[in-house]
Amino acid sequence: MIALLEPSELLRRMRRHIEEEMQAGNLPKGSFLILREALLTGEVPRGRTQEITGYGERMARNVVVDLIKKGYLKFESSRAPLVLAFSIDAVDRWFPRLYPAT
Repeated sequence: MIALLEPSELLRRMRRHIEEEMQAGNLPKGSFLILREALLTGEVPRGRTQEITGYGERMARNVVVDLIKKGYLKFESSRAPLVLAFSIDAVDRWFPRLYPAT
């Protein structure tokens, strides 16, 4: 299973994918920083998103809202921390051995 998931390469693949999405205008700048934190720590307290991105409250909130809408982050309640989700649009890029190109 480790060979299929390649956890040591996951962060690099995530970065490449999210940077491409930001350059294409599909995700706002600061997106990767929040996703990286969610991956490495398991969750992101909502109050830390400003610190992580370096943005003000409104802009940090907009980044989070975009990531939630696009399926990259999820939460259990409005006050719960944010956790990494595996967007259907990203799963083949993040885990290429699980979803090989046909």
